[in-house]
Amino acid sequence: MNAIENQVLELVAVELAAANERFPQFHSAHEGWAVILEEQVELGTEFDKIKGYMGDIFNKIIENNPVSLEIGLVQIHAINAACEAIQVAAMAQKFLEMESKR
Repeated sequence: MNAIENQVLELVAVELAAANERFPQFHSAHEGWAVILEEQVELGTEFDKIKGYMGDIFNKIIENNPVSLEIGLVQIHAINAACEAIQVAAMAQKFLEMESKR
């Protein structure tokens, strides 16, 4: 089991509570799907940025050039991706809660 899984589950609950304070329950499955898709696209964007930087890092390592800047950017986008993944999970939970009330 992942060493931080329980903490991630807690963060999903925090994100869901914050979203529920700002926005009502989904009005339909279509709306819920669209919100989850939006978060998934944002997660994918962060992942794509990481992939791009990893390619740049590889090329710089081959050329024996420093990579600290790019590694720092990978870290930033990995944190952003983790936040987006938590939002995906929170919106999935919100969807499940909508479904359970039908």
